[in-house]
Amino acid sequence: MPGLFGILDSSGSSDIPAVLEKTQAAISHFPWYSIDTWRDPQRPVGLGRSVSGVFNRQPQPLHSADGQIVAFMSGELYRTAVLRRKLEAAGTTLPAQATHLDLVLAAFRAFGTEFPAMLDGAFIVSIYERDKGRLILANDRFGMYPTYVYHETGRLVFASKVSGVLCAPFVPRKLDVTAAAQFFRFQHLLETKTYHEGIELFPYATLAEFDLNSGQWTQRRYWDWDHIPMRPDVSFNEAVEELGKRLRDAVQELSSDSLRPGVFLSGGLDSRSILGFMTPRASPIVTATFGARNSRDVYYAGRIAARMGSQHHWFDLPDGRWVMENVDLHLKLTEGFVHWVHMHGITMLPHLRERIDYNLSGWDGGTVMGHRQQIRPELIAAVDNLALTSTLYHDFCTEYTWPGMSEADERLLYTPEFGKQALGHAFESMVQSFKRYDAYRSDNRAEYFYIRNQCFRLTQNMITVGRSHVEMRFPFWDYELIDFMYAINPILRDNQILYRHILTRMIPALANIPYDKQEYLPSVEPVRHTLHALSVRARRRLKLYPNRPTLYADYENYLRRELRGWAEDILYDPRTEARGIYNMPYVRSLMAQHLSGQQEWTIGKVAPLITFEMMMRRYFD
Repeated sequence: MPGLFGILDSSGSSDIPAVLEKTQAAISHFPWYSIDTWRDPQRPVGLGRSVSGVFNRQPQPLHSADGQIVAFMSGELYRTAVLRRKLEAAGTTLPAQATHLDLVLAAFRAFGTEFPAMLDGAFIVSIYERDKGRLILANDRFGMYPTYVYHETGRLVFASKVSGVLCAPFVPRKLDVTAAAQFFRFQHLLETKTYHEGIELFPYATLAEFDLNSGQWTQRRYWDWDHIPMRPDVSFNEAVEELGKRLRDAVQELSSDSLRPGVFLSGGLDSRSILGFMTPRASPIVTATFGARNSRDVYYAGRIAARMGSQHHWFDLPDGRWVMENVDLHLKLTEGFVHWVHMHGITMLPHLRERIDYNLSGWDGGTVMGHRQQIRPELIAAVDNLALTSTLYHDFCTEYTWPGMSEADERLLYTPEFGKQALGHAFESMVQSFKRYDAYRSDNRAEYFYIRNQCFRLTQNMITVGRSHVEMRFPFWDYELIDFMYAINPILRDNQILYRHILTRMIPALANIPYDKQEYLPSVEPVRHTLHALSVRARRRLKLYPNRPTLYADYENYLRRELRGWAEDILYDPRTEARGIYNMPYVRSLMAQHLSGQQEWTIGKVAPLITFEMMMRRYFD
């Protein structure tokens, strides 16, 4: 996967060239990836980068003039004119053709370890000082390029994939039982957990240092959510104007270069807003939608594309055979951090890679712009921490993705031996994780927890899949947009009313195309919205309204039809039972419950079991 990797071993016992070669093979899945590597001729240090050929095409590493500093970067910077002014004020002027990595290195030399706070973008950077034997690793505010790290005294290894970290011979392969429990309950992991004890996701907004001489690894967060000051003075109309401007500016900032943009278009508000705010180009913008022929996303995305005149591509999902064709690749890309029910979109990537350089993604724009699930009294005004913790646990188990395991399910799922290790660990780990959020604003802390643990541990895996073929840019995670959005009273964002006002005022043509589960207009014009809603309700009552499924893919029935044999082969395999994790009679019961169709959404219980076993075979066996 695109990203950075490296190994430092002060003991000198690791074969650095061999580890680098194995890591390249582990993270380079496609022939269009290119690899840059560097080794220190005097010390046991090897560094590298995998790149897809869109951003930062120039060969790396970048060396300082004296050759003592070696720098690698994945990703890109935004608003570089602002950084240039800061550098000029510090006495550094760079030529107009300077690369983003040139700017990063100049910022490091001018501001030392404070340099990440000067940068705006989506990036991961490694800077190695040869004379000091010191490596610095730093990422952007949100951690847009996932990187995994293992360290012990005197040794450090990092890579854009866990499989890359496992290439170092000193990294153990021991299952983290708490991580497994989290996956079965939440269908994703929390905070920095991975399935392997000792391997962690590099935290967001972090600068870390590894000193070869002392063997010590230290890390600190240079930005956090509590750095955003409150703005209780902002009125609703002021928020509409300012946020509309900032969203438009973010979209145009990220789509103003000569690269070929694309928009993965759904029927929701996020992708249509991006498309509507883009500056017109000489040739039509490419848009793409996946889903069953009569699904709402496919129908309304087609209408949005027609209204905006984009070059639209639709990718059908008529049955579950596409899952079988792509499930191994999905596992390889996501490493089991999200189960196969979230692999939609993977089928269109080979086709789109020939037509676009990057997707201007609406990833979790609905969260940032205000979602009813996050702006509820029990979350923004909880009576106490106990009530808030209970609500969060319930929501993470049952509301934020397919409904998952209940307490009874979990107790019945595990063998007695594994249950002694795992039962209750998902809940306890969430309680411990949430303690850090006590320091944040009481009306936003639950949402910050959701962002870190839902957006960046579940849905970011979809970004990882997309980034395997094309690059990604994220207007809704623009620093200036986030700084304003999370400064105002969250009530202003409730039920996306602020969002819909922005759309109605600034892109009215797209406010008059339905979007939600009721298929009403997002427009806030009272007469237009009301008349349309009345018409929809009346036609539904008379059975004259088209039945358009909400979901783009029928995973529930895929598992009852085309995928049944595949699933049962995995779940009932002797290797699965021999692992000693699953109580096999209950696994069979869960599958039987799903096949019976007596309950809805049982796939949220079964699908994680399949993915977990696939992950164990690939990364532990």
